[in-house]
Amino acid sequence: MASDETDDLKPFPEHCLIPKKETGAERFLSRFPEHNGKNVVIAILDTGVDPGAPGLSKTPDGKSKILGLYDSSGSGDVDTSVVRTTTREIGRVIDGLTGRKLKIPNGWTNPSGKWHVGVKAAFELFPNLLKTRLQKEFVEKEWNPAHLRALAEAERELRDFELHNRIDGNIKNRLKKEDLQARVDILNSLNSKNNIAGPFYDCIVFNDGSYWKAAIDTTKDGDLRDIPCLCSYKIAQHWVKFGYNDMFNYSVNVYDNGNLLSIVTTGGSHGTHVASIAAAYFPSSPEKNGVAPGAQIIGIKVGDTRLSTMETGPSLLRACNILAELHCDLINYSYGEASHWTNKGAVLEEFISLVRKHNVVFVTSAGNNGPGLSTVGCPGGNTEALIGVGAYVSPDMMEGTYSMLKSKPGIPYTWSSRGPAADGDLGVSVTAPGGAFTSVPTWTLQCSQMMNGTSMSSPNTCGNIALLLSAIKYRGYDYTPALIKRVIEKTATPLGSHDPFSIGHGVIQVDKAYDYFREITTLPTTPVDFRVSVSGLQGQQSKCRGIYLREPHHFKRSTHHLVTVDPCFPEDTSGWILGPRDKLDFTERITLVPTQPWVHSSKHIILASSGRQFSVTIDESGLEPGAHYAEVLGYGSREDKGPLFRLPVTVIMPTPLTDKFTFDCPQLQLSHSTIKRYFFHVPTEATWAELKFTSHNEVTRSKLWVHTIHLLPEKAYREKETLDSIILEPEASNTLIVPTVGGHTMELVVTQYWTELHPLTVSFNVSFHSLCPSSNNFILHSNTSWTRLDVSCNYRLEELYPEFKLTHHCLARRPTEAVIKPLSNTRQVLIDGKQIYELRLTYNFYLSKTCEVRPNAHLLSDLLYESPFCGQLWMVYSSNKQLMGSGDAYPKNYSVKLDKGNYTVILQVRHATRSELESLKDLPITIEIKMPTYILVDISPTRCGQTKWGSTITAKPGSTLPLYVFGPSDDRVSKSAGPNTSPGDFLTGTFTLSKNDLVKKKVVYPVQYILGPKASRGNSGPPKKKEKDYEGALKEFRLHWMSKGKVSPAELEEEFGDDLEFLMARLTMIEADKKNVWGEEVATIVSKIQSQINVDEILAQQGTKTDLSQDASERSSTLDKQKATLIETRMLESSLLFRQDPVNISHLLVIYTELNKLLDQKDSKLKGFKLKLSESLGFHGLTAKLIEEEMNDKGHNRVFEEKLVKLYRKLGWEHAAVLTEGWIPRKYSNNYQIF
Repeated sequence: MASDETDDLKPFPEHCLIPKKETGAERFLSRFPEHNGKNVVIAILDTGVDPGAPGLSKTPDGKSKILGLYDSSGSGDVDTSVVRTTTREIGRVIDGLTGRKLKIPNGWTNPSGKWHVGVKAAFELFPNLLKTRLQKEFVEKEWNPAHLRALAEAERELRDFELHNRIDGNIKNRLKKEDLQARVDILNSLNSKNNIAGPFYDCIVFNDGSYWKAAIDTTKDGDLRDIPCLCSYKIAQHWVKFGYNDMFNYSVNVYDNGNLLSIVTTGGSHGTHVASIAAAYFPSSPEKNGVAPGAQIIGIKVGDTRLSTMETGPSLLRACNILAELHCDLINYSYGEASHWTNKGAVLEEFISLVRKHNVVFVTSAGNNGPGLSTVGCPGGNTEALIGVGAYVSPDMMEGTYSMLKSKPGIPYTWSSRGPAADGDLGVSVTAPGGAFTSVPTWTLQCSQMMNGTSMSSPNTCGNIALLLSAIKYRGYDYTPALIKRVIEKTATPLGSHDPFSIGHGVIQVDKAYDYFREITTLPTTPVDFRVSVSGLQGQQSKCRGIYLREPHHFKRSTHHLVTVDPCFPEDTSGWILGPRDKLDFTERITLVPTQPWVHSSKHIILASSGRQFSVTIDESGLEPGAHYAEVLGYGSREDKGPLFRLPVTVIMPTPLTDKFTFDCPQLQLSHSTIKRYFFHVPTEATWAELKFTSHNEVTRSKLWVHTIHLLPEKAYREKETLDSIILEPEASNTLIVPTVGGHTMELVVTQYWTELHPLTVSFNVSFHSLCPSSNNFILHSNTSWTRLDVSCNYRLEELYPEFKLTHHCLARRPTEAVIKPLSNTRQVLIDGKQIYELRLTYNFYLSKTCEVRPNAHLLSDLLYESPFCGQLWMVYSSNKQLMGSGDAYPKNYSVKLDKGNYTVILQVRHATRSELESLKDLPITIEIKMPTYILVDISPTRCGQTKWGSTITAKPGSTLPLYVFGPSDDRVSKSAGPNTSPGDFLTGTFTLSKNDLVKKKVVYPVQYILGPKASRGNSGPPKKKEKDYEGALKEFRLHWMSKGKVSPAELEEEFGDDLEFLMARLTMIEADKKNVWGEEVATIVSKIQSQINVDEILAQQGTKTDLSQDASERSSTLDKQKATLIETRMLESSLLFRQDPVNISHLLVIYTELNKLLDQKDSKLKGFKLKLSESLGFHGLTAKLIEEEMNDKGHNRVFEEKLVKLYRKLGWEHAAVLTEGWIPRKYSNNYQIF
């Protein structure tokens, strides 16, 4: 390149790879290069950390970057309780659980001679993206070349056969053609079923006299000489990859005296990326370094691979137990969910214990669910003592990280979750850069990747705190997590005019935090934290962390609030040892300072160890519409130390409507940083709002984000949330419908996405509508003819067109087995050592056809962090104990596609108190099945249902219209849900009321139809038995005794001779003895039977649609009996023929021709005969196809699958044989998997 072309080139902005300038980390490290995170340990609770990822090998002083790797999710667990023993006499060869012989190297020392063995499917460990890559490579490199050759050859053979052979009248040729066609059909079918099962590995665990060790036979040949033998990572930093192609690294841990092996992997790339932001170190490329390159890492995989790396209660509690045993200084947790309430639950209590009792600074992401208020996730903004982090993007990041055409002032990302929490806490403590380019696991085949989210701002903050702690520890200062939180909040830099709900106290500034920390530590101080709580208002929980006035009823009562401040004394803080005397002597003179004039509080309190209360009143009368934030700051005797505690106060003032039910905004100017919020007190009984937006830009096409949120008591914000992205063409309009809850406050957020460069001018209108049902959760019962629903119209004319759809069938099941027992005391205990118990519940259900199912334990559903239980997990198994799918607290996230057959659900529920589990031993669950066709429920405007609802009615304001809803008939239910419904099952669906299609999509209510006993038709009494005469009964008894060998056939032959029943009994008796084959006696019996049956008449009757003769009924009955006898005769005869060696093919072809005329092609008898015949003919394609049909009808069978493997090999389809063979151990298991 010519020099004049490069003169204006700017250097690449390497500082944007992992932003450090924005937080003061660059300035801090330039001042204190030795305090680079050294002597600080960060625990990363995430999807796992890859020890082979770039930058995660060593620290600057040569120490191992990663101190320990753990999988607390349980998805890497292997049951190794089966023990094999070796001695000198029997040698060092043992049986693996895959069936392979395992040859143990002489170099492996095992004084006990006991080897724990287990088996693990690789694809239970591999992440979904890795499995997708390996599947694609398999299809392209192995499957397609072999398969396309086989398919071409099969098509060629079929075509050649058709050209050179006559089919008509030659049954063998017809079967041969079927065989060749079956080969083509099977190959075409296999092409859509070519998913690989992945390898199965033998696992070995043993004790070498010093440590537990483990080996995984990744070569799958049983020769362990080249297999690495691993110690726990924390002992020897051992890790290795499974194979060259996958590049998937793993380490191990061993528990329960060798009975449990934990294979530690990564469930995704997220955790490695997070760890690299916090602490990666690149000696030769320092620009790639994480924020604290000198810090060390403990990686804990809490994301369960079985659940696509979802976190669970058990995984988080195990992680807390691990961290309580290890010494770490910081935790980064870039996970979270929406919760129904805050600061309470089994998992959250353990998180708080880690902070308060183990002196761990806990940093967590606020969430990616903005821009609406109160969208902070749990635990991020919903848990005391934790540091919740929002995300912002700086001008440098816009230019360097996101390659925008031009940069703008720094702003919070549009999607960054906002406070306040539902209990009034600010929710977001600080904010930090929310994007980074850094390392990801080696299996991704990438050295680095760009990710953004509060998942990235959290480790950036964590790295900054690691720098701070590195300096603090070096100087010998004592600290508590509460003090660190106060310091970083005090010194954070506000971000322009952005509100604290978005950025908390501002962007973290580590250099200023350290200066401030040094300043205040020169003053007398104690390590006491302070917990502030307020009695909750109506609709809020009993104890809140702040004052949050939002709903209309919050302003109808006195705004006087009683606030409690409790000192929290550290229980395990190095450097500070506080005893009873310290609590006795503790006193703090507190000055209370509100930050806004509309907040009034007590002036002073004297605080002792037992806590103290003070009063706060809010005067909202002069506040403008919108969100207002203030704090009451509690200063100690030295004001220059900053506030000891903060009481957050949020007041939401409603936006007045233009008229009773409408709001008009004639002009709104939006730029890239504008977030406009409106808060409407939704009119009582309003059920939706229509939002119409109009662009006033003449040229530019624009994108608008519209977010609406209602906060309802003890319901997560997502319960009533809409988030829409709409396109506005120049000077055009677009309309949105959002559901509303009358009598509550709805926040409406209007903004552009943060990357938008062009300003936008819009106008919009909000109009509230009402078609309000008397029940928002409508229930129909099959034992009542109708159920009434009243619909009120309140504000304006509305078009009423009710529609009720039933879409899902829910099987209601009670457990068939319930077992409670204590779990292992090594991993399954709480931090305080309290034992965790499990309740294991077993449920069974049957599916009559292939469908998608969703198990749901309703009592426990949608509760994770806030649940009082220690977690739940369910697994669905086939009748062969194949694991079909798993799920946890959020049933809507997990569905399993299942074929026809019997299934078992095993649900595990955990709690530290046995009695709590005792109460759940009869816990019902539902199995939700989507019906192939929905049921449209009949509705009538009249009680007797003479007329069905068929047209739109214009409802007038102030009117109430009754709807009479009628349950569907049993026939309609059976047609949609199938014949196997039971009393107690129910159908679910939705109902809508408006004629407007946009409203129908958004304003939807649930409906249930409870099924009862089915209607009985005809005579309900017991069937009448036709009495046999004495002679007939005696004859039947004697023939029965003959079949038992009690009476000789010769004795009865003299009496019955050629009697048809006798001949059939004799033939049955011969066939029952498996030693017998076809011979003259059989031929004679068959001939005598045939002589008494008129085959031509039977066939003629089959071809006759209507017989009008007088004796038609009697004649039909006689011929039906003869037909059944003939079919049974031929089946018995053929069974004996198939035992011959060699088999008489020509005779069997004659029988097949006859049966083909008598039986339907789908008849199981004909298909069974045809299967044996095709085997005898060596028609491997037809045999394979018939086996597949048999498995589709009756369920999968290991014997049949193994037969298919042999048939594929006989056909020369080795690729198909290997594929099918690989699935057999996955489909057919001896045991259920461990939780």
